[in-house]
Amino acid sequence: MLTLSIAVAFRAFFVALSDKRRAAAIRQALETPTEVRSQSDRIDAQIAAEPARIEAPKGDVSTSRSEALTLLSMLQRESRLVDLIQEPLDQYSDSQVGAAARPCLIQCRTTLERAFDLTPIIDAREGAIVTVPDSASPLSYQWIGSGQNGSAGGRLVHPGWQAKRCEVAKWTGKPEDSLVISPAQLEN
Repeated sequence: MLTLSIAVAFRAFFVALSDKRRAAAIRQALETPTEVRSQSDRIDAQIAAEPARIEAPKGDVSTSRSEALTLLSMLQRESRLVDLIQEPLDQYSDSQVGAAARPCLIQCRTTLERAFDLTPIIDAREGAIVTVPDSASPLSYQWIGSGQNGSAGGRLVHPGWQAKRCEVAKWTGKPEDSLVISPAQLEN
């Protein structure tokens, strides 16, 4: 269940970075309580969670690129994340996959730390009983299970993450290269 949530969160993150319309729909879906959402709101939220369709630039297009693609390119260049994810894993044992994933994950952590300086929202161990401030943002705290039950605290399941900064390099390449994540490599 947590793995699915993480996958959806990453997908929503990259969609929101690359498509302003869908970012607004995701924000609306997050801010509107589920129990009062109408059928059309649910459909809008599903559309917002679909992968963004980005076409390659044609003709005289400005040299802009989505920050999501720049981040993905950083993760590929510095940790080979896309290579690891795209590799068909059925042919490898769990220990081989783990051995390949460990350095990739360590390098991903370093890249994310450098770009975002990630810190937990709540500095406590999972399982600890914590109090949620009255002024808490609904984007910072999420009640799971049976819900809030009118209490100001609960058992910490996950501390959450927040960025202290966002320093993704500005891309300055050619328009026709704006969707390239990693170049093809040739040997002579």
